[in-house]
Amino acid sequence: MMLLKLAWLNIWRNKRRTIITATSVFFAVLLAIVFRSLTDGIYDNMIHNVVSYSSGYLQIHKKGYWDEQSIDNSFEEDQNLYKLLLETPKITHILPRIQTFSLASNLDKTKGVLVLGIDPVKEKEVNRLQDKIVKGDYIESVQDNGVVVGEGLASQFKLKVNDTLVLLGQGYHASSAAGKYRVKGIIKLGSIELNNNVVYMSLQQAQQLLGADKHITSISVILEKGTHLNTLKGSIQKLIGLDTYEVMSWKEMMPELDQFIEADSSGHYIIIGVLYLIIAFGLFGTILMMVFERQHEFGILIAIGMKRALLALMLLLESIMISLIGCFLGIIGGIFIVKWFTIHPIQFTGDLKEVYEDYGIESIIYFSSDEKVFFTQTLIVLVLSTLLALYSGYNVMKLKPVEAINS
Repeated sequence: MMLLKLAWLNIWRNKRRTIITATSVFFAVLLAIVFRSLTDGIYDNMIHNVVSYSSGYLQIHKKGYWDEQSIDNSFEEDQNLYKLLLETPKITHILPRIQTFSLASNLDKTKGVLVLGIDPVKEKEVNRLQDKIVKGDYIESVQDNGVVVGEGLASQFKLKVNDTLVLLGQGYHASSAAGKYRVKGIIKLGSIELNNNVVYMSLQQAQQLLGADKHITSISVILEKGTHLNTLKGSIQKLIGLDTYEVMSWKEMMPELDQFIEADSSGHYIIIGVLYLIIAFGLFGTILMMVFERQHEFGILIAIGMKRALLALMLLLESIMISLIGCFLGIIGGIFIVKWFTIHPIQFTGDLKEVYEDYGIESIIYFSSDEKVFFTQTLIVLVLSTLLALYSGYNVMKLKPVEAINS
């Protein structure tokens, strides 16, 4: 306890030195937090843009559906299940969908397409599909009998608004699924594959087409950004049971996206590694200054009988205290900056905005406010500064009192 008090008094004996060292740690923590928050925010936004159109962060479907994606592996809508899911913390939206493949035809053109039966109101809240309509109108309700087709598909079929599209396929329990639909709108999506193949229709129309009244093939679950997937997946599995349903995460359904992010983030790890290296050199310089400025003092203390180990421990405590001050201030600064950019995200304009939107990615950069960003980066800088502070203890253990006193 006495060493702690002595170390605390020592760091304020030379306020200039303490302020310089604490400021180094402050900027180290601040830069690390802001950089990591930025990169995590970019990835979170990318994932959200991709999964909200397709699988959701988590997808609930009938057991066996993922291996054999047939309408026969659909299940009846369950309002109690919807209620249970929406009452689960971290779940923001649930999107019931019915998905099937069908043969589309217009005049002399025929092609296999992906038919997606959606709840237009719920999808509007998550995907803002209505903003991506380039011609015509969006589907307004579950009873709407029009369809919205991808821009690429419309181009291949030379479809215009109010043209007729014929769909032919296999319905529920091998029944025939055939229908003629008015093209209500043409949509431009970032995904080239979807843009060239997708036909959106209301959930009720899709159920009628397939003869699968009140059936859906999946429930896409949308979560708050930064939610721990595996933890929530386990909670949902316990909630709904695994006898009838299967729960899969987007990482299991889209491993290629997960691998892309892993590969891309390795470049960011190199950048942040260089940042830590710069931070380490800066901190080491200030610690060297602390040691060499006080060599005369250390020599006298050892000469009058103070144990080197106690002196080294006191120096380590001083360094830790200064680092803690810098880390605390860095966290406060980081919270303010991240909070500001969370409320006022960076918005691209001009050509860069168009490039992002062409790929279906929101032209806005959000910062991640995940607690682990603050905790991890602060801990790394604190450990780094503590390890560097061990040098001062090593220096004291090797110090020759006579030379130090005369220095």
